[in-house]
Amino acid sequence: MNEAIKEAQFAKMIDEVPIGAVVVHDGKIIGRGHNLREHSQDSTTHAEVLAITEACAYLKSWRLWDCQLFVTIEPCLMCSGTIINSQLPQVFLVLEILKQERFEACIPYSKIRV
Repeated sequence: MNEAIKEAQFAKMIDEVPIGAVVVHDGKIIGRGHNLREHSQDSTTHAEVLAITEACAYLKSWRLWDCQLFVTIEPCLMCSGTIINSQLPQVFLVLEILKQERFEACIPYSKIRV
């Protein structure tokens, strides 16, 4: 989890939204990411998506069955979809948002069974 926090701290240093994520496989970090929307001007460059993309490239598979995602905040809807589609069985959060401002009916990720 400390590595996800380091990613978030780096994002803050470069004036991005301070969110970080890492994907772990067999105790090794195989994907990492931090938000890059401002630098890339791409709305999809969220920490979770970048970490998952790197992990998929490392494993040469879109299925992350034996991996864990560590992320500093509850994933948004887009990132939740990416997590589900990549079949990540475990997600660990530093901070869970119980209510997201833009999505009143959002279900906390901890209540979703993958």
